[in-house]
Amino acid sequence: MSGWRDTLQDWGLAWAGVTDREAELDGEGIRTTDPNGITEHLVAWPGGGAERVVEDVRSRPGALTTLVADPGEGILDGAAPRGLVPVRRAVLLTAATSELETTSALPGTGGLEEAPLDRYDLVEATEHGRPVASGRVRVENGVAVIGYLKTHHPDTSPAFGEAVLAALVEEAYVHGADTLYTVVSERQVPRYTGTGWTVAAHVITFRSP
Repeated sequence: MSGWRDTLQDWGLAWAGVTDREAELDGEGIRTTDPNGITEHLVAWPGGGAERVVEDVRSRPGALTTLVADPGEGILDGAAPRGLVPVRRAVLLTAATSELETTSALPGTGGLEEAPLDRYDLVEATEHGRPVASGRVRVENGVAVIGYLKTHHPDTSPAFGEAVLAALVEEAYVHGADTLYTVVSERQVPRYTGTGWTVAAHVITFRSP
């Protein structure tokens, strides 16, 4: 299984798709554009052209860049002193597709629906025909990213979310992805690491003041 640095452009493009952003290759990283027209760089730190990206962002007040680094690499120690302000923190998790559960029982009143969309495939769980949980997956060159895994109602059984996750993993496997990534908040990490995922990197978005 290749490391996150080797596949950054692949999982970066997939992540952009899952999060409804347009993306293009930019040096050794990627540049994304959200539905509001806001652009953002994604690049590995250190190296990978990160110094060039940081200097470019510094010159444009309000510009954004997302730096990805191995745990303990000290992104904040490097980028923040250059005048950038951290605005979002997340964690990149990874797993081998073959090592994750691809079956999960739904309650008797539940069902699963899958729909291929322009930027990602959608998996949705329903109860009595009503959507109660969903998630997204996109595959790029044998690497898959899942995201937007959520339940739609506070009283929804966790079994629906588990079934969606299993279906997303299966979808990635069917499309030839042997490696999975997802980007989650720091508080969500224990939920995943207890089921076969491992921490690959820290993901921090900075803004130029």
